[in-house]
Amino acid sequence: MRLAQFRSRLAFTLIELLVVIAIIAILIGLLLPAVQKVREAAARMSCTNNMKQVGLAAMNYESSYGILPPGVNLSPNATNGANAGYVSGPPYAGPYTGVLVYLLPYVEQQNTFNLIPQSYMTLNTTQGAWAYNTPPYSSDGNHTGYGFVPAYTQIKTYLCPSDSAQTTSPGSGIVDAYWTGPGYIEIDYVYDGSFFNNQWGSGWGRTNYIGSGGYLGAAQSSFQGIYDANSQTKIVAITDGTSNTIAFGESLFGTAKGTRDFVCTWFGAGTMPSAWGLSSSPDWYQFSSRHTGIVNFAFGDGSVRPITLSANYTMFVYASAMNDGNVIDFSQLGQ
Repeated sequence: MRLAQFRSRLAFTLIELLVVIAIIAILIGLLLPAVQKVREAAARMSCTNNMKQVGLAAMNYESSYGILPPGVNLSPNATNGANAGYVSGPPYAGPYTGVLVYLLPYVEQQNTFNLIPQSYMTLNTTQGAWAYNTPPYSSDGNHTGYGFVPAYTQIKTYLCPSDSAQTTSPGSGIVDAYWTGPGYIEIDYVYDGSFFNNQWGSGWGRTNYIGSGGYLGAAQSSFQGIYDANSQTKIVAITDGTSNTIAFGESLFGTAKGTRDFVCTWFGAGTMPSAWGLSSSPDWYQFSSRHTGIVNFAFGDGSVRPITLSANYTMFVYASAMNDGNVIDFSQLGQ
């Protein structure tokens, strides 16, 4: 009797292989949005924690000095001499030291803080702008100095992990000074460092966070924010209540769609106004984020709460002011 022999097949047919590939593609298509949502949730949580650290750092500063740090150090005595172009004389000559600089010792950055000469921290100083007074200087006629060592420190606490553009060069400029003046916004920026052999500010540490300047600076006294140029705000001056008043917000400091036009340094990040509200297509003068539908804000008591892009404009302005006396309906802010 002859026994039949059976041989096992060692390969897929082409049709079977295509079916398997199609199934894998479908599974990836189903899982990818879920993975992205989990990744964004983690990034949003990390951003919230960063802002919490910034808010608590400001409270610890106040505990040490009895006042909150200035939104930006803008000295009427500062001068840049021949080291800069149009910002050579007061009152716009510097030193442009932003609020986040004063918080360095309270976010575990004491070593970086120790590198900063005290003249950049002192109000009414004669010290000129930090980005214009340390050689080597640019050769474009503006004489920007890119040798200021402390500004090159990359501080993770000052960065939102959802914003990948912060680590790349912008299309136009790197902001070394940003603050809300009396009825206007003032920025000073240097062009993309790639134009100058990757030296001119391209390696400066950046940030997604900035102090709240109220509606539009001190000129709008009824909607004044916690932070202003040379401000020395005491907690008792926040009569609307620290839990009702925005202290810090996050921003992309540039257009959210298309080529990024600006990014901001943590050394120069001062104060941003609420006058232009929130938008799904924000620009450099608005609080903004890469989070879906919201922007994170740290309030005066150290709490961090998201505000939706569809928030009521008036309520948002009220929340940015520290002593306007208006009652805030937080449900209209998406909370």
